Amino acid sequence: MKLFLSFGANVGDRRAAIDEALVRLERRVGPLLRRSACYETRPEGFVSDHDFLNAAALFSTQLGPLEVLDAAEAVERELGRTHKSDGRGYADRTIDIDLISLGPVCMATPRLTLPHPRWAERRFVLEPLAEIAPDERLPGSAATVSQLLARLNRLHIGQLTRADAASARAAEALLAALSGRRQPFSAADLHALLARASTYIYMGHDEHGAPVAMATLCLAASPTGLKAWVEDVAVLPGCRRRGYARALLSHVEAEARRLGAKSLNLTSRPEREAANALYRSAGFALRATNVYRKPLDDGSTAVG
Repeated sequence: MKLFLSFGANVGDRRAAIDEALVRLERRVGPLLRRSACYETRPEGFVSDHDFLNAAALFSTQLGPLEVLDAAEAVERELGRTHKSDGRGYADRTIDIDLISLGPVCMATPRLTLPHPRWAERRFVLEPLAEIAPDERLPGSAATVSQLLARLNRLHIGQLTRADAASARAAEALLAALSGRRQPFSAADLHALLARASTYIYMGHDEHGAPVAMATLCLAASPTGLKAWVEDVAVLPGCRRRGYARALLSHVEAEARRLGAKSLNLTSRPEREAANALYRSAGFALRATNVYRKPLDDGSTAVG
């Protein structure tokens, strides 16, 4: 049967712990068919200064559910985990191995529930699982793993209208992610920008409500019509490859149309290959300079 396991570690040599857990589990449960890369994530459900590495793996096994659980818990103990999470909450751990699913098995006992009851809600499970089994439908789910991850990746975008300290801190962190250096950006700086009638700032939040992306729209009137410029499209490093930049561009384009702009423009350095590929796929054309331009008065649709 197909056995999907999820791995996490946030203290010690995290990568080595996951690698060793895979080796030891293959001896106990059966052949390792696929494993994902490691993904760095913030702790969920408790506060810690130590980020996690998470991974997923697919094994083939002839063992039953409780036999697999026994094997996983034995490996956890061998690699230094002294206690499992319980009703008192979560804690740092050298290794955590969760059973996600085992073939078509559905069960709910005090010791084990399959499939894992929260697998479809957890990004640290879905991202690595989507790498190795994007089209898999686990028991009880009408959606594939990749479809569930796409739902989780929906960016919630809103226009900033208040210059509070929390928004300024979020903008400062995002600007640092964009430029590679952190420069002070206060609530007063944000207020000064929002006070400009031609400037609009949009903040994107993830499924937990955390600010993870930002873009600025600036309007410029000229004899040839109202032009819109996109500036400071920023996504936090750990949140990239989720489609957030594309979602921001789509939102800003719709806003530029609403405000009556004739074109949407942005600048990008030639060495920013991934960003430039995104702009081209979104319908922007590179002009003789480093300016990308997209007409908005030709009936074209927003970025998908």
